[in-house]
Amino acid sequence: MLEVHLPHKPIHGVWEFFLHLFTITIGLLIATQIESCVEWRHHVHLAEEARTQLRIEIENNLKDLKQAQPELAQWRKAIDDDLEAMQRIQERPEEPKNQHTHLSVNFSSMSLRDTAWRTAQSTGALGYMPYEEAERYANVYQAEQALLAMEDKPLEDATDIHGLITRFHWGDKSRITREQADILAERFGRMRLHLLTGDLLLKESIEVSEAFLQNRPFQSNFEQGFR
Repeated sequence: MLEVHLPHKPIHGVWEFFLHLFTITIGLLIATQIESCVEWRHHVHLAEEARTQLRIEIENNLKDLKQAQPELAQWRKAIDDDLEAMQRIQERPEEPKNQHTHLSVNFSSMSLRDTAWRTAQSTGALGYMPYEEAERYANVYQAEQALLAMEDKPLEDATDIHGLITRFHWGDKSRITREQADILAERFGRMRLHLLTGDLLLKESIEVSEAFLQNRPFQSNFEQGFR
């Protein structure tokens, strides 16, 4: 806090008054500049620390995203196999070999770090960066959040399928009907669609993170056929 003190002796004349006023003004200007410089250095340090931590966090999350790709591919393959099993029952439910099939209804999830991102937001460090730079960080974490938000869909699908299998007593008896297979096939198809969407979001998140780390624009074309 800046303080202004009264003169220690009486002021005699207009000249002394203006001299004292000039001295106070210069002192205040110097003190203000020093305080502004200290505050600016603090903001610079805060932004630099945030940059370091955000980059480390993005690099670690990118490793996890890439490791999730093979697992998601296997998951999609398992659902395709389950769909084919349902289709065989739909076509010929009386065939014992069609009824005695193994379903791979499972669920997995991933967690991504966002501590550095939340800290940068709460401390205001993003406000001390150029707008374009802060926007690039936001793009990375928005892509990750979109991916994580999609994880609930396959979980709901897996829960529905397990509930239907229990309701149909499949495993307790030798067969399920064509109508029941129709219902299960619809659920597997929905799950397959959600996994496909998750796969696209995963690829997008990887591309956005890689583009950020390589300091280049990210590619937004992730079209894939719904076959």
